Amino acid sequence: MDNFLWGVVAGVFGIAALVFFAVTLFKRGALTFKIDGFYSHVVDGDVGPFIRDVQADVPDAPTCALDDRMSCSIRDAVQCHNAVDRPDCDVLLLSGGGQWGAFGAGLFDTLSRNSGNELALPGIGVITGISTGSLQALMLMVALDPKQTPAMRRYALDRLVWGYSPQRESDVVTHTGLIGVPLFGSAAGTSRLRRRVIEALMPEGDERLIAAIGISSIEGFVGFVEAERGVFRYADIKELVQSAPSAKAAAEALAAATMASSAMPVFHQQLRVAGSDERALTLYDGGVRRSVFFDRAMAAVDREVRKQMQGHPIARVAGGATQAAIAQDYEETAPTVYVVRNGPTVRKREEALNTSSGPLKNGQRGYDLLVNESEIGAIAGLRLNNPYGRILLTSADQYDTFPSDVGENFKKGEMFKPAFMARLRDLGRHKAERDGGAWWPLSRIEPG
Repeated sequence: MDNFLWGVVAGVFGIAALVFFAVTLFKRGALTFKIDGFYSHVVDGDVGPFIRDVQADVPDAPTCALDDRMSCSIRDAVQCHNAVDRPDCDVLLLSGGGQWGAFGAGLFDTLSRNSGNELALPGIGVITGISTGSLQALMLMVALDPKQTPAMRRYALDRLVWGYSPQRESDVVTHTGLIGVPLFGSAAGTSRLRRRVIEALMPEGDERLIAAIGISSIEGFVGFVEAERGVFRYADIKELVQSAPSAKAAAEALAAATMASSAMPVFHQQLRVAGSDERALTLYDGGVRRSVFFDRAMAAVDREVRKQMQGHPIARVAGGATQAAIAQDYEETAPTVYVVRNGPTVRKREEALNTSSGPLKNGQRGYDLLVNESEIGAIAGLRLNNPYGRILLTSADQYDTFPSDVGENFKKGEMFKPAFMARLRDLGRHKAERDGGAWWPLSRIEPG
């Protein structure tokens, strides 16, 4: 019996050793960028006035400091909206969504082709992007820039569409699935995504797109979360390009920012970015805390709009103006905010969950529902800091019901399914061309 027990113990230790060896051999390490001066172009995101109220009892809670480039660009957008012959003042917010970003690519591609001058959406002065929206932001800073030539705008959109048109999933990631997380450390390796982002920006070494981003008349920002402190941060896109010693270095810096914004824990390989003389920080997908930049952007819009309104005739009406008149004046003073939800706003029915169980299925479903609630809550929350301004939304809803014979309208566990992404690009085309257009307004807060 003793020999038998010793045999069992030896067997257990042997299996444990094999598992340890396998994990050591196959586990993906962190994908690390070394970008000189990276964090000098990164700002902590303001949590906004309402979250500050919630955190009022937290020692050393963050205070409001609206004095960085993004806030300045928002202020400028409000001011130029109320100046003569300055139409480049509106704001575009791009959400996350991974492969669902193909919807946004198809949308802007079609809007551009139907515009007559390759300008898909005129009047944009500020763009912010989260996760897949961060890659879109890079291309749209050129594609929506009226100071670029039509040919250059078309080139940027072609690179955007290329980025969302892989031939196979392995063109983008090494997908081993959730079941492989204990062995590999993540559901997907992202070294191929790194190469693809850089190829989208500099095809065969072409530097034109990088140069155009650096001189764009549009301000652009991409958001991510610093794992150590758990805070939301964002990078200034043009500053990353302008401070880089070469176009190649600029492409690496932009890839670092966009991949940080897309590095969803567990699903994507861990990502770290080191600055000049700084230790490498682990960065997470901005969607962990934000679906869109809604707090600081909207708070800044509201503050600047109210400043502008102080000089309007309606603000000087004896006895005060009616709430309805103030709301109308606010709407006319504020720039329009466009929001692209790169994905659906509801989750499909999953009847199989009533008859089957399992940690992966239930864990995935719970994650999906939490993410969905965060996404739609963030978009709805835009209204809290901007009660009366125009907020126009579009989403990838109806992806499985709109009339199309392009690709496939379903996916299973694929992170990047080419046939599904083709259908999403066609959905973007469909919404751009349908009666009434792609955008619909969020209801404003009715004055009481």
